[in-house]
Amino acid sequence: MANQIKSEMLKGDLYMNGQWVSEPGQTYFESINPATGELVGICAAATIGQVDEAVAYAHKAYPMWRDLPVPERASYLLKAAQLFDIRKEELARVMTMEMGKVLAESLGEVGVVIATAQYMAGEGRRLFGETVPAGFPGRNVRMVREPLGVAACITPWNFPVSLASYKIFSALIAGNTVVWKPASEVALSAKIFVEILAEAGLPDGVVNLITGSGRTVGRRLAEHPDVKIISFTGSTEVGQQLAEMSCKTLKRISLELGGKNAVIVLKDADLDKAADGIVKSAFTTTGQRCTAASRVIVEKQVKEELLAKIVQLTKAMKIGNGLEEGNQIGPLVNEAQLHTVENYVKKAVDQGGNIVLGGKRAEELGGFYYEPTIIENVRPNDVIAQEEIFGPVLAIIEADSYEEAMEINNGTIYGLSTAIYTESLHYANRAAREAVSGLVYINNGTSNAEMGVAFGGMKMSGNGHREVSHHAFDVMTEWKSIYTNY
Repeated sequence: MANQIKSEMLKGDLYMNGQWVSEPGQTYFESINPATGELVGICAAATIGQVDEAVAYAHKAYPMWRDLPVPERASYLLKAAQLFDIRKEELARVMTMEMGKVLAESLGEVGVVIATAQYMAGEGRRLFGETVPAGFPGRNVRMVREPLGVAACITPWNFPVSLASYKIFSALIAGNTVVWKPASEVALSAKIFVEILAEAGLPDGVVNLITGSGRTVGRRLAEHPDVKIISFTGSTEVGQQLAEMSCKTLKRISLELGGKNAVIVLKDADLDKAADGIVKSAFTTTGQRCTAASRVIVEKQVKEELLAKIVQLTKAMKIGNGLEEGNQIGPLVNEAQLHTVENYVKKAVDQGGNIVLGGKRAEELGGFYYEPTIIENVRPNDVIAQEEIFGPVLAIIEADSYEEAMEINNGTIYGLSTAIYTESLHYANRAAREAVSGLVYINNGTSNAEMGVAFGGMKMSGNGHREVSHHAFDVMTEWKSIYTNY
């Protein structure tokens, strides 16, 4: 069983044109275990010249990969799925060491990678075109999807490999080549991911890994004329910057951004189910999910009863090192994120919020731990009810009716995920229609996506593109219309 971390994996170089490379005087940055503060390893910080080199290799490999029949491209993904299964425990342990999520979650994430590889391999057979009736005799008209070229995939640290698989595998099966820039916090996990793709036999230059800062690597990819697609998941602020930088070269750009997700609980709801869904949505991955439940909007008549159930379930959750069995909540990813969470909790209290549970570091554990925190007496326009926190903090907001609850839900700049708990078919269907969210869950938490279902947000949560399903090809391909006169 491959569950030991090999020493050579603690140093990550760049991967270009089928080789692991570095240059004389290459600088490296550290990967730190947020649970212990220990050094996990070091990774290369790419220069602008190295970014250009990676793009050049991807650009050179593109014609060959584009012209490869789809079943052959799919065969590489299916082989990779087998190899991910063999190395899943190894990869999961490195993920947990790098960003802190509990091992069970990391293992589940590798499972998503495997499922995505299999799904996208199959979707390659469904890159359907269209034929339309011609308006003139002796002519036929057809439309086909074609790849664009080099796709730059820029991914965050909270889901180090699953989000990468959504982007990279859809790009590859469509016929694009890839330059991947992962978040620096999880660069060693990215190294293992690319090792597996290399072992699957992907031709040289088809996938290239460039690690380093967003200011250097991300900016250059956004501005590079030979990069035709930017697929980014991360903060709304950075997404806006990438959009501005990439517009000069008219790149196709897909932005999966932040959220301020709410669970609406009506007075007729099953409160036990609601509390369970809320706690899992709020505190899984230590609240570091774009779809995490950050607000509970509850009708006043059942607020106290629901709150008591949420507190009881939250108290039962065990905090600690994600590698230790039984722990359900790990640390925050780094010290900066810990300070961010602390500042938001302070703002909540300053604006009249009442801390029901948590509200402080779990200092006895060492590392970057923050107790799961529940704050009541929060008003809809308070900072904690409007801005994305990305931590284990849940705001409780009261409402007089469904109508007020939905108004509060829609009253942020974001529109990623909304959940509602109710036994009413009337209100369930109204919520499905009226929630300004890319995802709507009825009697389920805010974070429970499925393979093959379009994933993405509205408003400032994204720019309208979708992932996880065949809808990703709207980004990864473009239409060509062909007129044949015979």
